Amino acid sequence: MKNVLLASTALVLTAGVAAADITFSGGARFGVLYDSTTGAADELALHNRFTLNIDAATETDSGIEFFARVRVRGGNSGTAGITNSGVSAPRVGMSVGGVEVAVGNIKGALEETPGLYDGAVGLTGLGDLNVVATGNWDSFSSAGAGVNGVEVLYSAGAFGAHLSHSPVSDLTALNASYAFGDWTVAAAYQDDAAAGSANDTWLVTAGGSLGNFGLGAAYGDTDGNAKFRVNGSAALGAGTKVTAFVADDESAAETIWGLGFTHSLGGAVLAGGVVADGTGENQADLGVRFSF
Repeated sequence: MKNVLLASTALVLTAGVAAADITFSGGARFGVLYDSTTGAADELALHNRFTLNIDAATETDSGIEFFARVRVRGGNSGTAGITNSGVSAPRVGMSVGGVEVAVGNIKGALEETPGLYDGAVGLTGLGDLNVVATGNWDSFSSAGAGVNGVEVLYSAGAFGAHLSHSPVSDLTALNASYAFGDWTVAAAYQDDAAAGSANDTWLVTAGGSLGNFGLGAAYGDTDGNAKFRVNGSAALGAGTKVTAFVADDESAAETIWGLGFTHSLGGAVLAGGVVADGTGENQADLGVRFSF
């Protein structure tokens, strides 16, 4: 009888696994950081980060897909504020045709604007100084609660759109994009109901490639504070790419710039970069990252 019960249990578990699609993916990185603002004793710091995405999905007989994601993330830099890994709140939803609806720890429409992060340099992004949005916006929290919002994504051929809202942050955002050949243009707007018009943001981006060269530009405005960025990249030989950006922020005293490289190690990437912020201070990093 015991063997029969075990066999029955195994059959039920196997059937459950077969009916659902559960996947694991993620990446990790490690290296060293330099920050001129921290003082001579702490300018250099060790850095590491690990990310694991857990995705589950199932599809009905009528073709509707239901999905959910949680993320495990941990990482530390330097010696201050050392923390354990954490598990994110879930993002759960459904998709059919070109429409996707999700609730919970949403991605956020401004965050997902194509071209927003173009020009990023270094192992870690080095503060994302290439980003032209200067206010706050909703985004997926990798080890936290998120904003418990709702979002709708739509795609049809070369056109894409994304609308999001959170009653927690009181932010509503919309982006739209169009791809033609190797080029993509996009625009986004975010309304901050809690702050009135003080944090309203709009931006436009454009980018693409010409052979081994990449080009891009973006302009953003948050409550009258404008920021403009141009970026470019060049493939140098097999597996090596150099990326650079220059940005002008009306609230910054000096020009913001960044220069970085990546080199394929065949299954991993060696990456490094240096940036200067709006006060003339510098950050740099160097290390290895890989995906799985």
